[in-house]
Amino acid sequence: MNGRWHIYRTVNFMLRSLLTVIVFLLFLHSIFSTSFIGRAVNANGDLYGKTLNIPDSPWKHLIVFLLLTVLCAVVYRLFHRPGARGEGGVFGRLSENRFLLLLSFIFAGIGVFWIAVTQLSPGSDPAKIYAIALQWRAGDFSAFEEGNYLFSYPFQSGIVLFYYLLTFLFGTESYVGPQLINVAALAVIYLLLSLLARFYWKEDRKISCMVYPALMCWAPLFFYVTYIYGILPGMACAVGALYLAARYLETRRYRYMAGASLCIGIATVLKMNCLIYLVAIACFMLYDALDIVLSDRKNAKDKQRKWLSSVGFILLMGVGVWGCNTATELFVEHLSGYAMPEGEPMISWAVMGLQEAPKGPGDYNGYIGEVYTASGYDAGRAAEQSLADLRKILDRMLDEPIGEGLCFFAGKTAYQWNDPTFISMERMRNRKSAVEISPLVRSVIDGRGSVVLSVLLNYAQTLIWAGILLYLFFSRNSRNLYELMGAVVFLGGYLFHLVWEAGASYTIPYFVLMIPYAVKGFRDWTGAILRIADAARRHGMPADRSKMTGKTVLLAAAFLVIALAALRVGRSRTFHNTIALDDGQEAVQQYYHRAESD
Repeated sequence: MNGRWHIYRTVNFMLRSLLTVIVFLLFLHSIFSTSFIGRAVNANGDLYGKTLNIPDSPWKHLIVFLLLTVLCAVVYRLFHRPGARGEGGVFGRLSENRFLLLLSFIFAGIGVFWIAVTQLSPGSDPAKIYAIALQWRAGDFSAFEEGNYLFSYPFQSGIVLFYYLLTFLFGTESYVGPQLINVAALAVIYLLLSLLARFYWKEDRKISCMVYPALMCWAPLFFYVTYIYGILPGMACAVGALYLAARYLETRRYRYMAGASLCIGIATVLKMNCLIYLVAIACFMLYDALDIVLSDRKNAKDKQRKWLSSVGFILLMGVGVWGCNTATELFVEHLSGYAMPEGEPMISWAVMGLQEAPKGPGDYNGYIGEVYTASGYDAGRAAEQSLADLRKILDRMLDEPIGEGLCFFAGKTAYQWNDPTFISMERMRNRKSAVEISPLVRSVIDGRGSVVLSVLLNYAQTLIWAGILLYLFFSRNSRNLYELMGAVVFLGGYLFHLVWEAGASYTIPYFVLMIPYAVKGFRDWTGAILRIADAARRHGMPADRSKMTGKTVLLAAAFLVIALAALRVGRSRTFHNTIALDDGQEAVQQYYHRAESD
């Protein structure tokens, strides 16, 4: 029992400490600066997209935080007023599951409406993917020929195949069909995240009914329904695997193992970085097996069966990933008549992720294509050259850990995580439409409406980071390690893209996984504030006053220390080069669209 408890405490402390440090750094980025994709001029006088940063006001974010606290307190009182029907009161005979399904249909309807009024054609990489899918329908598989797209990026064959198959359902003349699939996938994602919140915090029965509206109010991922790139279908399958793993841990029913295996296999076919979900689930299954082995259960056979099942869960998911990817590869080879090429080595992507790029640190800059071409399309030689380049980069960062190392990773973090829109509106701009877009919709995409929305999302992003910090504080003594399943996926995504190719469109799925934790944090914060207010109003002492007061004092002291440290450190050059990023007045004018004529 002691060994089991020590392992839990060690793992729990390490995970929560690492999450606290990362979320706190992202929180500082959010209150001191805001990132966005602006425009710059190169040496040839051509415009190109570049990440710019403008200063932000921590005091404004504090005011918004206090206003939200008051709003949460009012809503909490309204929902729990005396005489309200049922526990929590407001839903009456409408059950939580029916409420979530109702929200899913409403949300899907909104998504269909948005697609109908925009009908944006694919752009950038999605345009390449969809064009290749249409080429396949025409019997043209030249994308596999030397130097072409799938020759270099064969791992994209899965998503091309997915859209190729969809053309049989929706036809080749319209791209609205795949966007409708995105809407369905997003509704499923939000439903599963709400149900996962119920699994995380079983004692809080209404938490799932709070998580779904919060997800609906956060717009960036919603705008990705027009982005045909496999992000949403892949995430839906990956979150499905996470949910089925949670159901297995809750019920120990084997059918969830098969479902999770299939889901994670399909997810990795659509988006290879969904392997991060696999690693996170495997970590929890290993912990579960170890926890069962160290438990004091008397039934030895039952004990052995359960820990072997958890280990078998990992193996079955590995088989699912291998099986789905192998089946996809064999089918594509049969369909195209081409053997699957080796493609560019993965190490090249990590090297590119540690280089500067026009749009932002770690973004695509053509390095992987250049090193592959220079190596004569020999993956082994390209890997050797990439390793040599990686050593040079690391040596340079070690020689100048602040200027070359810390500042680079700070800029890369801001590029990926500190744009409150997660470049969702940027992904819709400059794309052709099959309909005449109304001025209101055009304003939301690329006008004054987009500025207003960006400002609102800027405050929302800060509130989400703050809510996560509140959750980590109030749940620091939690005995339930499994409530961190979604947070560990986020942790893996953050660490992976810290060294891999950068992009806010890559990190947005991991950010969404943390919204339930923010909701829980504000729920706990609101409850603590109201208990203190009730005690003060009654001039009495609640039974748990000492415990409650201790938590409140500790939290207030933490905020005071953070405020004093920020005032002290905020004057340093390093702080301005890493956290309080500022690209000058021209960047401010671009952000607020004050230089349209230029």
